[in-house]
Amino acid sequence: MDPSSFQCPNCESSYVKLDSLRVHWTKKHKLTSLELQLLLFHNNVRPTCECGCKEHTRFETLQLGFARFVNGHNARVHNSWGHNPIAMKKSHDVQRELWKTGGMTKWRLGLSVDDPRNKALIEKMTFTARTDLKLRAHRSKMMSENRLNGTVQTLTGSLHPGWKGGTSALQPACRSKLFNVWTYPRLKASNFKCNECASSSKLEVHHDVERFAAILQLAIKELGEPGENFEKKSAIANWVADYHVENDVSGVVLCNECHDKRHVKS
Repeated sequence: MDPSSFQCPNCESSYVKLDSLRVHWTKKHKLTSLELQLLLFHNNVRPTCECGCKEHTRFETLQLGFARFVNGHNARVHNSWGHNPIAMKKSHDVQRELWKTGGMTKWRLGLSVDDPRNKALIEKMTFTARTDLKLRAHRSKMMSENRLNGTVQTLTGSLHPGWKGGTSALQPACRSKLFNVWTYPRLKASNFKCNECASSSKLEVHHDVERFAAILQLAIKELGEPGENFEKKSAIANWVADYHVENDVSGVVLCNECHDKRHVKS
């Protein structure tokens, strides 16, 4: 594919930007970014984990594509543990020495985390983790580097430990998408001050012509009810953000008090 242009797999439309093609794909054809990614870059065959387990990897975004590994499987390639007999023997030898000298931690002795004999050790580890700024900075740096190089996978959707089954409300998801492309530019244009009282505290952008709820209903009508489908909710949020930008939806900056008064009047 010519990297300078992207053609829709379902029609003759072509776009310079991949994101523009995504907007066209989701609006006109009512299909997902995952399906577009497969057609454009993978011959409609979903990639599998590079460790060789043949499990499907997680889809991230149209721009990023699919993860290289199933969560945790990168260790099978980049970590010798469990695959290198010499490394395993060395680890076992170290553990035997620790056992003999009493250096084996309490956890290894079979005591649970709730055991009173572990209380002092837990408190010490917790205190160090919270107060040692140098250690915290080091861990933060390592985590950032590992996320960037793929050692630690960025979990989203159903793979995230905080996943609630796709029950997040649509409005927060839409407003999150709106902030960078619509909300922030209007805050900046108003010099971060309320247009009515000049306050710079707790600012919000009020839809003074088209109501946000009405735009959201248009998105749902266009793409269908999302139910508990996380990808459909993301598609609706993208649709709402694109609508605001393409139609230059009017918005006025107000502090939360003036915003409440405006809604009472209307």
